[in-house]
Amino acid sequence: RVVTSNRESLHMPRPSPRHAFAPELAAFGSAIRKRRLAMGLSQETLAHEAGIDRSYMSSVERGGQNIGLVLAAQIARALGTALADLTKSARI
Repeated sequence: RVVTSNRESLHMPRPSPRHAFAPELAAFGSAIRKRRLAMGLSQETLAHEAGIDRSYMSSVERGGQNIGLVLAAQIARALGTALADLTKSARI
């Protein structure tokens, strides 16, 4: 991938351009972060358990990624909860 700006690097995921920071994504990311912190997990640990990169997990928690259903389910499993519970917590 080609670096296009100083802000962007090979290790920082680019936000999903079409829906980045949509209210639903921000709410879902906040629900993930809330659950992660309640469990005493670091972003790095959660990312490892979910099988994704830590910087991507950070972007998910900030609402910058429009993640798919499979990845959302992986994150929920890593948090020891149902995906339905995360979406309920996010009120989406």
